[in-house]
Amino acid sequence: MNKKLLVDCGIAYDEGVEKFLDEKELYESLLVNFLTDNTFDEAKNCVEAADYDGVMKAVHAMKSVTGTLCMNGLLRKCCEVMDSIRDKDYKTMEKTFGEAYNMYLEISNAIKNA
Repeated sequence: MNKKLLVDCGIAYDEGVEKFLDEKELYESLLVNFLTDNTFDEAKNCVEAADYDGVMKAVHAMKSVTGTLCMNGLLRKCCEVMDSIRDKDYKTMEKTFGEAYNMYLEISNAIKNA
């Protein structure tokens, strides 16, 4: 994989490899598996339907995945989305989720091209 593409989109590649005990192939295979996860699309559908419990559930799942894979910027955005829902600040949640979704798409494209 092209490490530079991954790092440029916000993946802490070296941190991720280290987290998996320097098993580079394992870490990279998990990045590829990330592409098959449709949780962000589920969250997007929930945002559009104003299903805030559904958004919370889906974003919480993505928070776990992004943390495990060292997608630290996206992890922070997921936390912001969850905080907005907890505060019942749905306007901010929609804006922040849009930013998170764009980051998700950028990361997905980088993994595909790496």
